[in-house]
Amino acid sequence: MFRTLSTLVFTLILTACSTTSVGLKYSPTTGAAKLGASTSLITVGTFLDQRGEPDNWLGAIRGGFGNPLKNIESDRPVSQIVQSAFTEGLRVRGVTTDSPSAPLQISGVIRKLDCNQIVRREANVEIEVLVTETASGQQRFSRTYSGSNVDGSLISVNTGVFGSVEDLRALTEKTLREVVDKALDDPALHAVIRL
Repeated sequence: MFRTLSTLVFTLILTACSTTSVGLKYSPTTGAAKLGASTSLITVGTFLDQRGEPDNWLGAIRGGFGNPLKNIESDRPVSQIVQSAFTEGLRVRGVTTDSPSAPLQISGVIRKLDCNQIVRREANVEIEVLVTETASGQQRFSRTYSGSNVDGSLISVNTGVFGSVEDLRALTEKTLREVVDKALDDPALHAVIRL
């Protein structure tokens, strides 16, 4: 009996301390508004990851003492995920992003992109968005956009080893989408990328 119980506990510990690789995709919320024909051509440059974490790290589902039980990482570097989200966000808004002669480039700095769950799920994103002139390198725009989402109940059985990686992934994806949409729908950014 003791041996069976020990084996069961050991198996739970091994399965609980795992790392799961997940994908994050951008899809616009309710119908992104087209920016119009007066929008200039723009390229999407690099988004520097300055989170102070490994390139693919996203977060963890944690135990009651804050110890990570299920680590979550992205299937590709976070900088590439954010760059792709901005590229797709501009595309659905009718902006051409692949012209080598584009006069402007949008890029940025990722200050925060993480998710965690102890009891409730939480996701945070903070990105500084920059627009520069391609020819001169002169910066024409800089603004930081951020968003946070908290999901779940303070009284829940879906915590610790029972926490859902998929639910936490979906909350992180939603938060990233909201921040990208907030940036790309900002009238101040629109004014800069129109000639």
